[in-house]
Amino acid sequence: MSVPESPGPRPTAWRWWVAALLLMATTLNYMDRITLNLTASDIKAAFGLNNVLYSRLESGFQIAFGVGAILTGVLVDRFGVRLVYPLAVLGWSVAGFLTGFAPEYWVLFGCRFALGIFEAGNWPCGVRTVRQVMPPRERSLGNAIFQSGTGLGAMITPLVVAKALSLWASPDDPMAWQIPFRVIGLIGGGWIGLWLLTVPGRVVDPANAVAAPTPTPGKSEPFVGVFADRRFWILAILVCGVNTPWHTFRVWLPLLYREQMGYSKENVTDMLFYYYAVADVGSWVVGLSVLGLTWAGVRLHTSRLVVFATGLAFVAASALLPWHKDLGENGTLAVTLVTAFGALGLFTLYFALSQEMSSKHQGKVTGSLGCVNSVYLAAVYAIEGYMNDRLGNYDYVLALACIPALLALVAVLAWWPRSTQS
Repeated sequence: MSVPESPGPRPTAWRWWVAALLLMATTLNYMDRITLNLTASDIKAAFGLNNVLYSRLESGFQIAFGVGAILTGVLVDRFGVRLVYPLAVLGWSVAGFLTGFAPEYWVLFGCRFALGIFEAGNWPCGVRTVRQVMPPRERSLGNAIFQSGTGLGAMITPLVVAKALSLWASPDDPMAWQIPFRVIGLIGGGWIGLWLLTVPGRVVDPANAVAAPTPTPGKSEPFVGVFADRRFWILAILVCGVNTPWHTFRVWLPLLYREQMGYSKENVTDMLFYYYAVADVGSWVVGLSVLGLTWAGVRLHTSRLVVFATGLAFVAASALLPWHKDLGENGTLAVTLVTAFGALGLFTLYFALSQEMSSKHQGKVTGSLGCVNSVYLAAVYAIEGYMNDRLGNYDYVLALACIPALLALVAVLAWWPRSTQS
C-alpha cells in the first residue's frame, strides 16, 4: 500500500487501512481484558472469592485505567501516536502474560492494575488517530470500526481460551485458568510490527490533522480552558452512560448464564460468541447509518442522535431480564442478543462528539474523560457486586444498566450547544 507523501487529506484506501489497524489493536485490548470474565468462575473457586472480592478486581482495573488514560492523553498530545501506541500495546500484552503466573489473589490484583494502566492508552491513541486521518462525515464509521474491535476480541477470546485449555491445561488443575492469559499475552507483538512498518510518523502527525468541523479552543489556549467548555461535562455524562450497559454485561452476563441459568462452560462460550458477534454488527450498522443519513441530507448532529436513540431502544430490552424464567432459555437469549445489537454502537456518538472538542488537546480530552469514566465504573462495579450478593442473583443489575445511557441522551439533547452542532 502506498504511503501518502504530503500533508492534507489522506487517500481513502489509506484511511481505512489505518482504521483496520485500530480495529486490530482494540481486538487485542479486549482479548487481554475479557479473559478474566471468561475464567471468572474458575478464578473465584481457586481463590475462594465472593462477588465483592471479584468486583474489586474490576474496580482496581478501572482505577488504574483512569490513571493510564490521563498519562497516555498527555503523552500522545506531546509525542503523537506513532510510538506511544505500540508502547501501550507492549505494556498491556506483558501485563496480560504475567497474569498467567499469578499464584494468589493480590498478585492477580496487581497484574490487573498494570493491565488497566496500559490498556487505557488504546482510547486516547485510537480516538486521536481517527480524528487526524478522517474527515468529520466519516468519523462515525471510523469510530465504529475502531470500537468494534471490542466485540471482535470478545468473539475470538472464548475460542482461544477453550482451545488453550484443551491443549495445555489439566482438567484437575485448579490453576488451569492461567494458561489462556499466557497465550493471549503473546499475541501483541504482531500488531506492533504492523504498526511500525506500515504507518509512518508523518501520516499521524498532529500538524496534518483533518480540520475540525466546529470551533474549538485555539492552539494557544491552555488545556485548562477545556474544562470551562460545558461540552466537556456533557461528554463526561455521556461516556459514563454508554459504558454502563456495555461493561455491566461484560462483567456479569457470563456469571448469569453460568451460575444462575446453569449453562456449561461450553454453552457460555457459545452464547458469548453470538452476543459479541451481534454487538459488532450493531456497531457497524450505527456507523453506516450515520453516514447514510448524512448522504441523504440529514444534518450530521441530528443523524448521530437519531441513531443513538434507536440503539438505546435496543439496549432497553435488558429491562426484561428479571423475568428470564418466564421468558425461557430462548426468550432470554433473544433479549440478550437484542441488547447486544444496540450496546456497542452507543460509543460512536461519544467518540464523534469528543473529537469536536479540541485538536491540540484531543489526547488529554479523551484521557480525562476516560479517567472520569474509570472512577465511575470502579464505584459501579463495587455497588453491583454488593447488590448481586444481597439479592442472590444478577437479574436487576443487568436490567438497570440502560438507565445511565438514557440520562446521557437527555443531557446531550438538553445542553449540547446549538452553535457547535455540525
